Amino acid sequence: MRRRRRSRMWLIALIGVGLALLGWQYLRYRASLEVLPAGMTAAGMDVGGMTPEQAVESLKAALSQPVRLTYQDQALALTPESVAFRFDPEGTLTAIQEAVAWRETPEGFLAFLLQREPEPVAVEPVANFSPDRLDGFLNQVARQYDRPPQPPVPLPETLTFRDGLPGYELDHEASRVRVAAALLSAVDRQADLVIRTEDAPPLEMAQLQEMLEALLADFDGLPSIFVKDLQTGEELEINPDVAYAGMSILKIAVMVETYRALDQPPNVEETKLLTETMTLSGNFTANLLLRDVIGGGDAYQGVETLTLSMRYLGLVNTFMATPYDEEVVPPTIVTPANSRTDVNSRPDPYMQTTARDMGLLLEMIYQCSKGGGTLMVAYPGAFTPEECQQMLDMMADNRIGGLFEDGLPEGTRLAHKHGWISNTELTDFTIGDAGIVFTPGGDYVLVAFLSSPNWIEWDYANPLMADIATATYNYFNH
Repeated sequence: MRRRRRSRMWLIALIGVGLALLGWQYLRYRASLEVLPAGMTAAGMDVGGMTPEQAVESLKAALSQPVRLTYQDQALALTPESVAFRFDPEGTLTAIQEAVAWRETPEGFLAFLLQREPEPVAVEPVANFSPDRLDGFLNQVARQYDRPPQPPVPLPETLTFRDGLPGYELDHEASRVRVAAALLSAVDRQADLVIRTEDAPPLEMAQLQEMLEALLADFDGLPSIFVKDLQTGEELEINPDVAYAGMSILKIAVMVETYRALDQPPNVEETKLLTETMTLSGNFTANLLLRDVIGGGDAYQGVETLTLSMRYLGLVNTFMATPYDEEVVPPTIVTPANSRTDVNSRPDPYMQTTARDMGLLLEMIYQCSKGGGTLMVAYPGAFTPEECQQMLDMMADNRIGGLFEDGLPEGTRLAHKHGWISNTELTDFTIGDAGIVFTPGGDYVLVAFLSSPNWIEWDYANPLMADIATATYNYFNH
C-alpha cells in the first residue's frame, strides 16, 4: 500500500515537472511570436529578430533611398519621389503578419517544440510607382546619353586617323525591368541600365578623301588624285579625268608596249634601255624603244602604236603625238579629257594622260604579275607574270629621293614613275607621281598630279606630294 502511494506521488511529480516544462516552453514560444523568425526577408532585407512594426519601419527607410543607376560609366540617381513611388506600410504589415500566421497554429507550436527550422519566408513590400514617370525618366536618360556610332576622323595635322567611336542606345524594356526591381528592393538599390552597343564604323575611303581634300585646300592650282585598293577594287577620285601632260610618267606605257612587242624576254641591250628609261628617266632611251622595238624602226609609228594600244585597253585619254623632245608642231589629238570645258590644266599637246588612266594601267601590270587581269585578256600570250613582275621591279628601282618616296616609311616598296614639266606658252607647270605601294595593310595604286599656270616651288610641291603619300599609307595601315 505504501509502495503504491509512493509510485503515484512520483507519477504526479513527473507530470507536474512535465507540465511545468511545457508551460515554460509555451511561454518561450509566445515570446518568440513577438519577433519575426530567423531567415525571414522583406524586399530582400533580413528582418529576422525584428517585430513586424520594426520591419515595416526599416523597409520604409530603405525604400525611400535613391536608386543608383549606371549608363556605361556614367553614374545616375533616381529618387523614388520622381516616379511617384508609394510605400503602403499597413498593407506591408498585413503581408508580413499573414506570412508568419502559421506560427500561431498547433503545428507552429509543435515545430517550435521540436526545434524544426522553418522554411525561409520572403515577403514583397506593398508598393507601387508610376510606369509613365519611369518611362519619362528613361527617355530623358536616352536623350542625354544615347549616341550614334561616330566614323573615324581624319587628322590632317598629323596625317593620321582617329578611330571611330561605337554607338550606344538604351534598351528601354530591359532597363525598365532592372530599375523597377531596384525600386522595390530594400538592399540592392542599384541597377546597370541595359545598353545596346553598335560597333564603331570602320575607316573608309571617304575619310581618306576628306584628308586629301584638306591637304589640297591651300593649293591654288589644279590637283588630281587617283587611289585604288588592289585587294577590294575600291577607288578614290579627285579630278581623276582631267588631262595632264604625260611627261615621263608615260614611260610606264612605253615599258608596257615594249614588253608587248617583244616575243622573247628583253635581251641585254633592251634591258639596259628599259632600265635607263624607267630609273634614269632617259628620253633618248625611251625614243629608242619607241623606234626600234615598238615602231619597227619608226619612232612615230611607235607612238601611234602606243596610243592605239592604250585606247584598246580603255585608256582613252592617254596618247603620245610625238616621241620625246620633238619640236615639230604635233597633230591635234582630241580626247574626252582634253575636250572638257569646266577645267583646263593646259596639258602638253605632245603627250597626255589622266590620273585614272595611269592608275588603271598600273593596276593592269599588278594583276598581270599575279597571273591575270586586263593585259592578259586583251593581249593573250603577249605578257607573262614574270615579265610584269620585271616591270614592277624596274619601277621599284626608280629612286629619286622625293615626291611619294619622301612620304613612305623607310623600306616601303614603291614601284613608280614620276615626271614634271615647266610652264610654257602651251602648257601649265605640272608635276606628278604614279606608282604601286606595297604595304603590310595592303597594296594600292596612288597617282597624283599638280598643275598651275605659275611656277610651283619644289619646296612646296615635294612636301605636298609626300603628305599625300603619307596620308594614303596611314589609311591602308591604320
